[in-house]
Amino acid sequence: MAQPISDVTVKITVQTPTSVVGLGNPAIFVKGLTAGMKSYSDLEGLAADYAVGTGVYNKAKTIFAQINKPAKVLVVTYAEGAVAAAADNAFYEDWHFALLAEYNETDALALSNFVEEQNYKFVVLQVEMAEELLPYENNSLTIGVVHSKPAEALDAALVGDAANATVGSITWKFRQNLAGITPDNINRTELDAIHAAGGIAYVSKAGVSQTSEGKTVGGEFIDAIHGEHWVKATIESRVQSLLANTDKLSFDANGIALLDAELTTVLQQAFINGIVDMVDESGEPDFAVVALQRADLDPADIAARNYKGLSFTYRRSGAIHSVAVTGTVEV
Repeated sequence: MAQPISDVTVKITVQTPTSVVGLGNPAIFVKGLTAGMKSYSDLEGLAADYAVGTGVYNKAKTIFAQINKPAKVLVVTYAEGAVAAAADNAFYEDWHFALLAEYNETDALALSNFVEEQNYKFVVLQVEMAEELLPYENNSLTIGVVHSKPAEALDAALVGDAANATVGSITWKFRQNLAGITPDNINRTELDAIHAAGGIAYVSKAGVSQTSEGKTVGGEFIDAIHGEHWVKATIESRVQSLLANTDKLSFDANGIALLDAELTTVLQQAFINGIVDMVDESGEPDFAVVALQRADLDPADIAARNYKGLSFTYRRSGAIHSVAVTGTVEV
């Protein structure tokens, strides 16, 4: 598993009731003779290395054509059979959504499984048929788009449009008017089959071209998982900065209070962004932070200067994806 250089570890466990930087940037993975990576801030710079019409160029062109386009695109080159190794090597570079320049199931599955093992970041795959998503059915960090026009990069358009919006502020369903993408003309049965396979289509509803769903292949809502990634990354960043910028963070009530304040600040911002739900009765954010005092901790951890008393919980903010209306007509 890829390992960061950090003094802070954030582990999020999602409790499902029974019955910061770079979180929108894409990385295009392309097969080459040798492994490597390079970042591009515009299509002109990328065209110097990847000719018009190549898979990398087409994906990047579509990404940069979107209104919410990212500041840069990373291109990761991998040797035959080594896409997971390339992803591992590039894992802590400034990207969060992996795309393949050219889809093939072997590399796609290897990349998808690698990201799943890390439990962080996303893989976005484009296929032509819903059944092609079946190998990824248990992968909650793989986004699968089904599009009948392989010359159009719906995967790249979706990432370019949605990934750089404020995390938590949007749902990935209803993403409209993606530049360079035409909607598929499919019927209800075909769309249901795509959704059953965990896929997302691009269709026209009420005369507006839009994405048909906002879930990963594994059935998780993309915005909810992206929100968890934002919380994890932002807590790690803020707590690491606190440790680095404080001459000595005392192992007492004062130092613990500073750690408590960092988590509370992050979760308050997560509430503002739309990641954390609201308590309906009070209008307050639905989260809790626990910071155990020194007397409640293991003396061995205190002696080792390892504070293990910080934890949090929050309820995911939801969204309305469909509406059922009941009416009565009086005669």
